[in-house]
Amino acid sequence: MFEILINNIIPFVVILTVLVFVHELGHYSIARYNGVKVEVFSIGFGKELFGFTDTSGTRWKFSLVPLGGYVKMHGDLDEASSKKKTKNINPDESFHEKTLNQRSWILFAGPAANFIFSFIVLIFINTYFGYSENIPRISFVDKEKSAFKVGLREGDTIIEVNKQKINNFSDLQKVISSNNNRLIEINFIRGDKVKSVSVKVEKNIIGIRGTLVKKKLSFISSITKSSEQIVNFLKLTITGVYEIITGTRGADELGGPIRIAELSGDFWQKGIESTLWFMMIISLNLGLINLFPIPMLDGGHLLLNLVEFVNGKPLNQKYLELAHTFGFFILISLMIFATYNDISRFFD
Repeated sequence: MFEILINNIIPFVVILTVLVFVHELGHYSIARYNGVKVEVFSIGFGKELFGFTDTSGTRWKFSLVPLGGYVKMHGDLDEASSKKKTKNINPDESFHEKTLNQRSWILFAGPAANFIFSFIVLIFINTYFGYSENIPRISFVDKEKSAFKVGLREGDTIIEVNKQKINNFSDLQKVISSNNNRLIEINFIRGDKVKSVSVKVEKNIIGIRGTLVKKKLSFISSITKSSEQIVNFLKLTITGVYEIITGTRGADELGGPIRIAELSGDFWQKGIESTLWFMMIISLNLGLINLFPIPMLDGGHLLLNLVEFVNGKPLNQKYLELAHTFGFFILISLMIFATYNDISRFFD
């Protein structure tokens, strides 16, 4: 039990605390900028463990259940930002009395903070530890596949495929995947000579691996490369979610708190670079998931703001309550399903 606490639970709580703090700090900062009073800034839910109240009246606290957090703004009834019905509200400091534009920016600020955090961490990793790139120099050839049969060997560097210049291994993979069951013409360097072979693509592979190299980037180069990586990570996540929804990908890949805790421990033990990389990915996913149009999430509130903009007035309170109930049901169902997947992995 003690070993599990040290290896998994503590890393999980530390990592999640940092990411939740970043997310809620985004909401807090833009709310304060727009004159909204923040009454509570909580890491975790439930009973308060410890905290303090600052000079502006905000209660900063750590709560019992460390699976998230919230900021409760003036005019909020609860953590879900439902509107309080009482006369003791200062309209100048109330979130709900701000303009639609101001409220939308406050809502968007949480996910935006996670994106910015991921971007900054990735820049640091690429400049301090280095950027890992899979170059098109062959490090392994499967003797059972077509590449070996036509004479490609370890150490060969691929420079062109079908007259398309190859800069990295991902360029090669794109050409291969778009030419399944076809012959492709590969130009490569061996020693000081350029050679050419025709290789048949079978099941989207030819049986080779590239070579991973790591190099530290300059700050400017890291900004460019980190931007590309962030976009690619977001595309992969959105594609994965779409495939799960459409049934082309197994929903058993969804992981919950247990899986994240397990991964937190794994990356933590590998060192600071791996931990930062994991935090960057989780922060990115946290920001993206919070933008999903599900009531109770930031994206759901933004969707309700869009409805308010189109209608020219907020939704009727009855429909708002129904929306929040529906959102709560969806989130709880996803949490239960993800936790079921986590537990099921122990019996595989």
